[in-house]
Amino acid sequence: MKNLYLITLAVFCLSACSGSGDYAHEEEATVASETGQPAPLPADVIYVARPLISGKLYSQPDFEAGAIAYFDTTQRIFVLDTSNAMFVKARIRQDTSQHTGFVPKTILPDRE
Repeated sequence: MKNLYLITLAVFCLSACSGSGDYAHEEEATVASETGQPAPLPADVIYVARPLISGKLYSQPDFEAGAIAYFDTTQRIFVLDTSNAMFVKARIRQDTSQHTGFVPKTILPDRE
């Protein structure tokens, strides 16, 4: 009985300690903030910018498309693709959710 208890406890501890890696980026960001270094960007992000004016995150690269989310000048925009002539594919985080859509290039500052 004691051996069964120890085996069960060992399996529980091992399963609790082995994460799925979902929080790896958050851990890197925490370490970066504590050391004063910029947090590493996710692999699919080209660069991060703050918009020059408030705007909408569109569902398609078209001004007539529906808005997925609204953002202001304090919002960080993660640029994912710049191949469209007028829009960038972007992701924004609001509260605990992420939204991916399209933002007009004209409202983002020039990259240095």
